[in-house]
Order: sequence, then structure tokens, then C-alpha cells
Amino acid sequence: MEELKVGTSYEKKFFVNKEDTALAMGSGGEAVLATPRLVTWMENVAYEGVEATQSETNTTVGTCIELKHLGASPVGMEIHIKATLVSIEKRALTFDIDAWDTVEKIGEAIHHRFIVDKARFNEKVLKKRSL
Repeated sequence: MEELKVGTSYEKKFFVNKEDTALAMGSGGEAVLATPRLVTWMENVAYEGVEATQSETNTTVGTCIELKHLGASPVGMEIHIKATLVSIEKRALTFDIDAWDTVEKIGEAIHHRFIVDKARFNEKVLKKRSL
């Protein structure tokens, strides 16, 4: 298991497909990368990056993301996302996340995740089902 350290960066690449567009997702009228998909990809990079640092009993959940979607990216374009862990406060993690297409920076975000015990978390979720 890796050690969780401030300053560690995680990177991943994605490609914009037709189903990733604002038009397909219903968040806009153009066939460009949808903001909800960009949020998903940014969260994914942070999640996958720190998951290797967690014990089998723990995971992280996203609790907040503040995003600026700065530029449009068409279908077929490669998107590069980099999430950097900037703060650890007990179980609270904060990331700075940037995204670029092959032409320009298209997004920046502050993202918060929280380390949770899987069993306890799922127990709380199951209680909601019975209400």
C-alpha cells in the first residue's frame, strides 16, 4: 500500500466520444465535451489515484467539487487530467485538478474527498433503503 502524501499527482487521459457530449447528456445543445462528464473524469482521477493508498476496509467518496469549464472540446479530442493532492486533514482530502485538450487548458477544479470505512458507509446507505 502506497503512502498518502501532499504534493502527489495523479494523471489520466480520456477521449471525447459522442456519448460524452453536452448534446448526448442533455446538459447543452452542442456536440462538445459535457461539463458533467468533465466532472466525472476529474473525480475519477482523484479517486483512482488515492485508492491504492487505502486499506481494504476503506475507500474515498467525493463530497464537493468547484469547477470552471474553460473551453470546448469536440468529439475525438484527447483530454489529459492531472489531480494533485494539496491537503490532508485527518480523513479529508483536497485536490487541485486541471484538464487540457490538445490545444488548451479546458478546466480547473478544487475537489474534496473523504476517507470512509466501507462497511460503515454501506450500512448507512442500506438504512435509507428501509425508510
